[in-house]
Amino acid sequence: MPEIKTKHEDIIRKEKLDEALKHLSLLQKFGKPIVYEWRKEPKEGEDKGDLQREEIVIHYPMIRTLVCLLFLFGKRISEVLVLKRGDFYIRRGYLYVRFMISKKPTRTALAMPIVKIKRVSIKNQREYVQPILDYIATLNDGNLPLFPGSSRPHTLIVKRKDKKTGKIIKEYKYEVKREGVMSRVQAYKILKALDEEFYPHWFRHSLATALAEEGFTAHELKDWFDWSRYDTASSYVEGMPSMTARISARKIT
Repeated sequence: MPEIKTKHEDIIRKEKLDEALKHLSLLQKFGKPIVYEWRKEPKEGEDKGDLQREEIVIHYPMIRTLVCLLFLFGKRISEVLVLKRGDFYIRRGYLYVRFMISKKPTRTALAMPIVKIKRVSIKNQREYVQPILDYIATLNDGNLPLFPGSSRPHTLIVKRKDKKTGKIIKEYKYEVKREGVMSRVQAYKILKALDEEFYPHWFRHSLATALAEEGFTAHELKDWFDWSRYDTASSYVEGMPSMTARISARKIT
């Protein structure tokens, strides 16, 4: 059987995810915030801009749940952030999640939310399902959001002098009134802080690539990811060695 290779070698696989979750566990153990770093646009004559740091106070189980949901289901970040406790239920060894998918019947029509229910085996994917189960068990009302976004953070700007360059560096510290306030921007920063290669949509692309490698068809991918166009699903499958591997190994009866 030919070796199965991915189109992109740097997709999020189990090993990389486990490293990020281990980093999160260490932050939780010592009660430290997560640190998002980025560089400002360089000034004229400079090779690179000044390094900026932002400390974000996080709710550790919430972030662990966010990462596991993205990895297991590959849904869009907008579809994950609106989830409520009532969107989850367990039946016959499976965790079911009710997602709201925005779909446009035509290019000019308004997007209409459509309910799509996905499930994963608790036994087969326990390592990443259990953190989700533990977190939703703390929410005692079906209407409670998993990722609350109503409270506003208080920004504290701390200036310090860099010992090497002598430049004044601004550090932004966010004290959140309600622990764990989430938004698309906040999710992006937190994922980047866990691993510089992470960002929300990369989880979706990574799962689609991994499933294509494992031999799932374009029809199956289209249904799982709720893509409108078949071409999107087929682009992941076409050229994958798993396609010819199965055909070449078939038994003629």
